Amino acid sequence: MSSFQALLAARAHEEGKAQPTALYRHRAIAKDPLCIVAWQLGAEPYSPGAIAIGRQSTGFHLYVPGYPLDRDLLFAALLDFAKEFCPALESYANGPCEYVSHFGEQLSVPVAMPQIIVANSETIRLLGRLGRRLAYLPTEGPYPADPLLLRLGRHLMWLANHAHLPGQQLILSAADLLVSHYATAMSTFESHSLAALDAWIEPAPDTHGFNAAEVAEDHAVGPLPMPKDGEQVFKLMQAFNKARAGSKNSQTIQKLSAPLRAVYQDMTEETWDLIWKVIDRERGRQEAASVPRRADVDRFEYAVHLSWMMGPAEGRRKARMTARNAAVRLNELERTEALVLAEEAVDDPLRMAPHLLSGKALAGLVINSNPSRRELINGKKCLRPGVTVHTDVPCLMQVGTEVWWTRAPSAKQWRIIAVSASGSGSDVTLVLQTNRSQKEGLPQVGARACFSLFNTRPGYELYLPKQVPWTHKVAEPAATTDLDYNDVTGQAA
Repeated sequence: MSSFQALLAARAHEEGKAQPTALYRHRAIAKDPLCIVAWQLGAEPYSPGAIAIGRQSTGFHLYVPGYPLDRDLLFAALLDFAKEFCPALESYANGPCEYVSHFGEQLSVPVAMPQIIVANSETIRLLGRLGRRLAYLPTEGPYPADPLLLRLGRHLMWLANHAHLPGQQLILSAADLLVSHYATAMSTFESHSLAALDAWIEPAPDTHGFNAAEVAEDHAVGPLPMPKDGEQVFKLMQAFNKARAGSKNSQTIQKLSAPLRAVYQDMTEETWDLIWKVIDRERGRQEAASVPRRADVDRFEYAVHLSWMMGPAEGRRKARMTARNAAVRLNELERTEALVLAEEAVDDPLRMAPHLLSGKALAGLVINSNPSRRELINGKKCLRPGVTVHTDVPCLMQVGTEVWWTRAPSAKQWRIIAVSASGSGSDVTLVLQTNRSQKEGLPQVGARACFSLFNTRPGYELYLPKQVPWTHKVAEPAATTDLDYNDVTGQAA
């Protein structure tokens, strides 16, 4: 935890209410996204005891297999879920689209960003595990699976993998959205509770956030139910399995599973209402300037995924990465994380505050601007505009440090050439490292300006040969031969 986060946590404890860590909302929220609530069967992390899907405008549909340990019952419920989920997810491609060149072909990219809302990241991981279970089921042989189940699995696998991309918004965790925008006096583990987070943000009148969260955390939002609910589910599930006596008739299953369905219905309704309460509140915050760029990336990735699903591979992906794929993926994650960090800091003064405290940025009043300044470079007098900024606190950056003006984070960098003490702060002189005029202009005298180590220019592109270098290849096992261990000189058998 940084000193700034610790300060906000202390203030949250003092005031009894969560403190915002951003002035803007740094994630997009679609107009009417899909929402999924899933409940995991405690003894089987790859099987949901119940799963619900819907939109705020239409409400949810709940699918309960009754006894998920029975493959036929589970797959029957999941098939009904897939019949609703797959068309809903793929329907975005049927709306207005734009065409983008992709590997020499025209890729149809939907104008509207697809989005799925879940309660927390644990639900995303459950969906990923479920997708892995379904994606490669056999469609022939003694136990064939419906091809739609494979399609569902491949969609879920891709969504869970895309969720690792920093700043992505295709599948949005409500709890992670709150964690990234508010500071509370809770620990990292406690912050996984969506109900407790919401209680800290909006506690009841005259109630401290701690006390409100203490009451709220008794409500589970999935995928694991509270112990008392889990025990009730277990008893009803055992009673259902005994009553059906091996029957798999859909009408019988529907009738006998009514008590179990009622329990899951109550649990899901509470979670459903809480998710939309959170989403409606956060939707009211102004969106940060860089969010549309990331939404464009999500729309493009969605289009690429659908193109792969429609292609000859039918959405099949390698379950394990090669060394080359792992290196490319790691580079993508690191570059994206650095870009998102820079964009959020540049867009939001409150996100820049911790970097000012740690010496990664400086901010102050522009007291001098010299657009006609020149300096000797390679024997020539070259134009290098300069400005001087007065900071209220001592500048921690060293002379020679290259920084970017927050109003032009993708343009040319500035270099610090002088730092001198001035009152309780510093006078910092910076020089633009180009003679070309910038469309953002120059910082004006009397205005406040902020310079930081963060820029939004494209990161380093990793180009790797198709042939894996011999240093990264796995050694092939040596051919085995029958040896007489008693005849090995100098060695015991």
